[in-house]
Amino acid sequence: MSIRRESIIISFTEHKLKQNGGMDMKKDRQRTGGISLRSTNIAMIACAVVISLLLIFSTYQSSDVFTKLSKATGNYIVRQEAAHELMEASDYLTEMVQRFTLEGDTQYLDNYFEEAFVSRRREASITSMSENEAEEVLVKQLQEAMEESNALMYREYYAMKLVLEAKEIRNDREELRAIELKEEDAFLSPDAMMEKAQEMVLGTEYYSRKEVIRTKLKSSLQILDKLMNETRQSTSADLNRELVIVRVAIIVLTVVIIFLIWLTMHSCTSPLIAAQKNVEENKPIDETGAKELRQLAKAYNRIHEKLYGSKEEIP
Repeated sequence: MSIRRESIIISFTEHKLKQNGGMDMKKDRQRTGGISLRSTNIAMIACAVVISLLLIFSTYQSSDVFTKLSKATGNYIVRQEAAHELMEASDYLTEMVQRFTLEGDTQYLDNYFEEAFVSRRREASITSMSENEAEEVLVKQLQEAMEESNALMYREYYAMKLVLEAKEIRNDREELRAIELKEEDAFLSPDAMMEKAQEMVLGTEYYSRKEVIRTKLKSSLQILDKLMNETRQSTSADLNRELVIVRVAIIVLTVVIIFLIWLTMHSCTSPLIAAQKNVEENKPIDETGAKELRQLAKAYNRIHEKLYGSKEEIP
């Protein structure tokens, strides 16, 4: 008899809910407060996507900064090597002509012209500098050093011509055949010719002109170091800015994640645990938490009230 009464009650409740439940739920939905889980999740996803895109963009920006720094470092190395190469080549020519005037060995003469017209390291250094888009002032300094070195070569040719005449060495070098000795030098004794040749490439005037070349080369290296330092400072500032953006984005993303976890626990997990306990104890559910859970609790409480209220009215 008791079972039949409860079946009647359930049927009566379901019938009433079908008639009035839809309208009641619409009204309750309009009155129910709380945060909407759907809206919150959409907002969180949008926030996470924006932050992730920002991180990706900052990563690409950082990569560009590293690429710029790497390229600048590579160019710096090439330019520095070019400047040193020009200096070494100039010093090598000086060494060969000095040895030739001191010893008269034609091997030094051959080495000199091999460097000047075959290896051509000085010209190659200027070309290398130009190909790597060096600053105009830097290329200008190297070109001026090159011009000074070329101008000094006539003095070296003249000294070598004196040695060839003093030692009566036959040489077919066109550059040396084109040199004509001054009248006063042409009638010097072999020893006097050798002394004059040595004085021309070992004397004060020669080293003064060599110092001009070295000064210009050192100036070009100083310019190169200055440009590299400016590039490093610029790229360092850019990189620090990108790292700050990344750090801020990570902090914001962490805060969003923590807030999402807290919100989920506060609006979903805790109300569900409490609701489960009340359902097991056959009690109404507290209408707390997210908007969707409040609507569900309200609907449950309505059924619970009608169900157990009807039971009490049946004799």
